[in-house]
Amino acid sequence: MTATCWSGKTHAQRYDRESNSVFYRTILARLLEGAPALAGHGLDLGCGTGFSTASLVAQVPRVTWQGVDCSADMLAMARRKPELADLALHEAQAEALPFADAIFDVVVANFSWHWFGTSAGSEVRRVLRPGGWLLASVPLRRLSRLSGNRALAHALLAGRRRFHRQASQGLRFDDVPRALPGVWQVARHDLVVLQEQFADGDQLLDVLDGRGALNAIFGDQVPGRIDTAAPVDFEWPFAVLHAQR
Repeated sequence: MTATCWSGKTHAQRYDRESNSVFYRTILARLLEGAPALAGHGLDLGCGTGFSTASLVAQVPRVTWQGVDCSADMLAMARRKPELADLALHEAQAEALPFADAIFDVVVANFSWHWFGTSAGSEVRRVLRPGGWLLASVPLRRLSRLSGNRALAHALLAGRRRFHRQASQGLRFDDVPRALPGVWQVARHDLVVLQEQFADGDQLLDVLDGRGALNAIFGDQVPGRIDTAAPVDFEWPFAVLHAQR
């Protein structure tokens, strides 16, 4: 499948809010659990406005970090943050990284892999040195009984005549390691589920729209409303992967 770039100034402004910062930092904390000792040069792949990047700088200080994102507007917001002012942040696609071979000791993809095309795995392998690590939290396609997930699934099925499978709708759990070409040593491959509760369907849609999730799931057929009773429970299933090249 091909890559998708969720970009634009309006998207970047809606994305860069405190609730999203908390969300992505929470996922990163789960991703870093049990991680190997990391040092050297690192890349935050799909860094957006820098939520994960800032946490990586603070929490993994033995690594010199850089960031990559396909959105110039996201990167512009990241560069204005004092904690990221000295970092190299690059505008590029994950499928065509502007780096030499075997230059990084670690690549982190925190809740961003679903935006990448299938060739991203080859690029990650190319820029990682032998023995280097990929740490990725990957959103999954998974049935859920929670009210918000059921409501979104109903809205997606209601438009099934226009349905078009997108890479950004996520992988199945067992498919995550298979997205990496070549031989890798998988040290961790876990299913993690993060739950949230929203006041009503409008708040659910607002939050998911600000994270790019509605675009990732529905493409250009984003629902304007959903029918579900308040409050609305929602869960985010994702795979945590630690793989060594």
